[in-house]
Amino acid sequence: MLDKDVYLSTKDIFQRYWSIYGGRKALLKSPYPHVSFVLTILLFPIWSKSGWWETSLSVMPNILGFSLGGMAIFTALGDEGFRKLISGSEGDAHSPFLALNATFVHFIILQILSIITGLLSQSISFLPSCLYGFALVVWFFSYFIFIYAILSALAATMALLRAASSFDKYQSMGDNKHNNEAANEED
Repeated sequence: MLDKDVYLSTKDIFQRYWSIYGGRKALLKSPYPHVSFVLTILLFPIWSKSGWWETSLSVMPNILGFSLGGMAIFTALGDEGFRKLISGSEGDAHSPFLALNATFVHFIILQILSIITGLLSQSISFLPSCLYGFALVVWFFSYFIFIYAILSALAATMALLRAASSFDKYQSMGDNKHNNEAANEED
């Protein structure tokens, strides 16, 4: 028997991710899907031939491992004071902590979709040649997701750099405060 509450909580967490990520507006404003679309068109000679998914299916699991490791590193970034500073939402705005996590979740979802669409592309390669047009549509979408997942690695890396820069600034402010206190004690 299906547990309705499990399905509702799954729907809720996906809606929460989508909201924190910024939803359709953030997706449409981001340069990463735009560049992915252009690259997918330019790389037509690759994805229009049977077998291209082997690259996707061999690369994505490795990138997925990197992503999960990067997310673990982020959650350990900084000290308790820094984590407290970047956590906690004010009003309707999401905290930097949640925003960075949503970026990684988006990245990971794209990688999983890339693996699934790669498998789907592989499975429809056995269709009769009269359905080649249908296969091309599926392959285009699958390759777009693959390229977008790769470019999302760049987006997640930049989000990590942003967090590291914030931590560096936080540390510098703490060092300056400590130095000012020490200078005041000397006076």
